[in-house]
Amino acid sequence: MAAPIIVGIDGSAHAWRALDWATDYAVRHGLPLHLVHGSRALVADGTIPDDALRRLIAEREDLLAEARQYALKQHSGLDIETRLVTKDPGGALVDESGHAELVAVGSRGLGGFEGLLFGSVGLYTAAHALCPVAVVSRSAPYPADAPAEIVIGIEGRHEERLFVEWAFAEAASKGSRILALHAVGGEFGSPRRRVIEDMELSEALAGLRERYPDVPVDQLVSDRTPSRALVEASENAGLVIVGARRRRGPVGMALGRVNHAVLHHAKCPVVVVPTNE
Repeated sequence: MAAPIIVGIDGSAHAWRALDWATDYAVRHGLPLHLVHGSRALVADGTIPDDALRRLIAEREDLLAEARQYALKQHSGLDIETRLVTKDPGGALVDESGHAELVAVGSRGLGGFEGLLFGSVGLYTAAHALCPVAVVSRSAPYPADAPAEIVIGIEGRHEERLFVEWAFAEAASKGSRILALHAVGGEFGSPRRRVIEDMELSEALAGLRERYPDVPVDQLVSDRTPSRALVEASENAGLVIVGARRRRGPVGMALGRVNHAVLHHAKCPVVVVPTNE
């Protein structure tokens, strides 16, 4: 059975836009969708009366059913399941990520039950998920209207190969072009990282151009800091893809200052792809 796309559903407008993005992704890749709502309030521990708990569960099930129907109206042939989890939203999504192709969450959510507030649920999921995580803001364009450019930020580390390959596969499925961006300003300005010339940037993409000959690639060495360069590039992009190193234990992935800035300020969806430390 194909690994599903997991979508966090919380009733906010941000979550609906994440569902739009995830639905488009699922259709292009031929994968099922699993819509997940997690809440500790659903635990039958005597905190609230049984009849109130039943009403609360029914309310959340209705929310998931509404989200399912919304997705099916766009693509009637999709395989869509719903799941109500008696756990905090971030923990529920991270648990689901263990058998998923990708997890999609809304960012800067306001209201709607626990709310997928980026900086809490979204940040926790991006840092701890075992698969790529797409963070989609309410202001992100509908997938069909998004610019046909995917931006990838490259530092020059060996482990970046994993997320660069992910980016090329996604570009091929969307008919998008890639902007491979390396920034040499600010925190990338140490002697060891001072300059990755255009030829060296080409080396980071070696072999992938040949495997994906139909994906156009532009290269840019920017004198901006990585954060500013990626956020500025996101204004004309349909997607920004960044890598994050895995760490052992409960700490999660090393998102770093650059990824934090991109996740908070990018003008388009951002996908965080785990890499090896």
